[in-house]
Amino acid sequence: MDMTHPLGAVTRHGDQLDVRFERHYPRPVTTVWSALTEPARLADWMGVSEVEPRVGGRFDMMIGGPQPMTGRVRIWEPPAVLEFSWSNADAPESVVRYELTPDEGGTRLVFTQKDILYSHAALMLPGWHTLFARLGKMLAASEAPEPGWRALQGIYIDHYQLRDVLRDVPATPSA
Repeated sequence: MDMTHPLGAVTRHGDQLDVRFERHYPRPVTTVWSALTEPARLADWMGVSEVEPRVGGRFDMMIGGPQPMTGRVRIWEPPAVLEFSWSNADAPESVVRYELTPDEGGTRLVFTQKDILYSHAALMLPGWHTLFARLGKMLAASEAPEPGWRALQGIYIDHYQLRDVLRDVPATPSA
């Protein structure tokens, strides 16, 4: 299947995994930072959010959805580095990190999430892929169609041999 954006890279360690996505957006770093940190901009691609812009502040996303995510800011270095904890009722705490750098007239975003439960891989990987496609559309970085979440789930399951976690996968995405 022809996809505009590459798959996230995965490193497994026991019953957990780390994921890394790299994306390029043809917008200034400050614009991408705003999309990642301002509740009004987050609502456009991530869902209703609450952000306290400081180390120790709240970083809650997808508020009001079926799987709201709660967290605390661990690193706040505008407009280059944002790191926060990420958890919900079904997922123990993991660490999400965005690194932004100027790149070829735009911004290079490097995203990592550490300590995802392996049993959630078939949800989280296509979920993040889909969210970054939404972010790209919001930033007018991409109008190319991406496969839907369910199609991406199949791609990630096949590529990373995740068939063993399918029994744990709910019918709807949470990332």
